Amino acid sequence: MVVGCLLSACAGLPASAQALTEPAPSLFSINTGTYDSSHTNYVRDLPAAAALGARWVRFTADSIHWRGAQPNWTALDYEVRRARSLHLGVLIALGGAGSACSVVPRPADVSGCPPRTPADLRRYAGFLRAELLRYRHTVDTYESWLEPNQTAFWRPYPDPKQYAALLMVQHRVLGSVNRRYHLHLRLLVGGPNGFSISPPSPNGIPVLAFVHQVLIALHGQRVFDGIALQAYRYPERNSGELGADWGPAQPEWDYVAGTVAASGDQVWRQMNWPQELAAYEQQFAAAGYPHQPLWLTEFGWPGVADPAAAPAGQANLYPSEGQQAKWLSEAYGDLLALPFVKAAFVFNLRNYQPGLATPDPAFFGNYGLLSYRFGRKPAAGVFDGLAAAHRNR
Repeated sequence: MVVGCLLSACAGLPASAQALTEPAPSLFSINTGTYDSSHTNYVRDLPAAAALGARWVRFTADSIHWRGAQPNWTALDYEVRRARSLHLGVLIALGGAGSACSVVPRPADVSGCPPRTPADLRRYAGFLRAELLRYRHTVDTYESWLEPNQTAFWRPYPDPKQYAALLMVQHRVLGSVNRRYHLHLRLLVGGPNGFSISPPSPNGIPVLAFVHQVLIALHGQRVFDGIALQAYRYPERNSGELGADWGPAQPEWDYVAGTVAASGDQVWRQMNWPQELAAYEQQFAAAGYPHQPLWLTEFGWPGVADPAAAPAGQANLYPSEGQQAKWLSEAYGDLLALPFVKAAFVFNLRNYQPGLATPDPAFFGNYGLLSYRFGRKPAAGVFDGLAAAHRNR
């Protein structure tokens, strides 16, 4: 989601990266992005992920810093180079470009500003080609966008037809680079987030409804090599007594109107976490895209050392560290039984810096397997134990 490197702190890091063979996609992968003002902590993150047994890491578009239409690659160059030196696979989630953002007023962070006009798309294609060529010896898998069904990442509001148009442009550019340089770069449909969004919502479009509309707009065109999903769960109510169950086994009400998950004219359906994952994969199969490899590019639950210190009225959002570990263990039990899930990236390696202002909801600062200062939470033991026990997954 984010990177914890101040641009000034990253200046001068080398951009070169040794070409290495990436490992196979793995269920035991980690997001290392955290909000942190400490460069000392930042440079410890990737080695810490490798020490936990992670096989892949994921970097997002906000690692590229923009000055007008000019990208500064310093932070992303460093992240890719360092990850590959640790023999970690790298997934890059693509985002907007300063040269291809025509939203008015222009956002300060263009990573969530999509190319919407024909002129935007032409400029974006040039930027994407430059990015693919920059990392062609080190990165072979790209997530096409971060949460394209959410207003925060597709401004001013998600549009399935616009997103389908972007997918087609991205596929064309990847195909051109693959042919020219004899590569096998792969493109994943950008991972949406939020099965239980209740439309109409100012925040976005429910996952299944969004991808249903995207697939209609694609008209059967083969423009991706796999599918991504931000597979979060959230409690039905933020308020309430501590101890609400929003783990993988708990059925939750999800919006399914018009999708493969609906029975007849059903609008809402209760599904547990593995049922949600299956419904997402089946939505693609029903539209003529069967057997798509699914990459969970973000999933996880928060865990806090002292749940009693949760903000007033938000106890449900602050489960204990022990509860976090239990839900993560249950989730991996599900993933190991779902053959269509090829990769899964836990969010997050480390808690956010306490007290630091971020655009995320406050409870997201507690999703780490590690505490802010790298202390092991019980969930870290779940992850590294299972990673060691399932080296082929």
